Amino acid sequence: MGTGELFPLYIVISVVVFLFFMFFLFIQLYLKAKKENIGGCCKAEDEPTPKYNNDDHRS
Repeated sequence: MGTGELFPLYIVISVVVFLFFMFFLFIQLYLKAKKENIGGCCKAEDEPTPKYNNDDHRS
């Protein structure tokens, strides 16, 4: 096999590896954006409510 026959194979392997890394990067950025709720309309995590409300028990 000469280099002329292997050249298309190199191109195919390079494109597949490139697409794999782009897909992997997209998934990582998507999960990070979902975790931080970037571009969302609402806050992902609710505000923690205090267990005891001291305003109701003032003397």
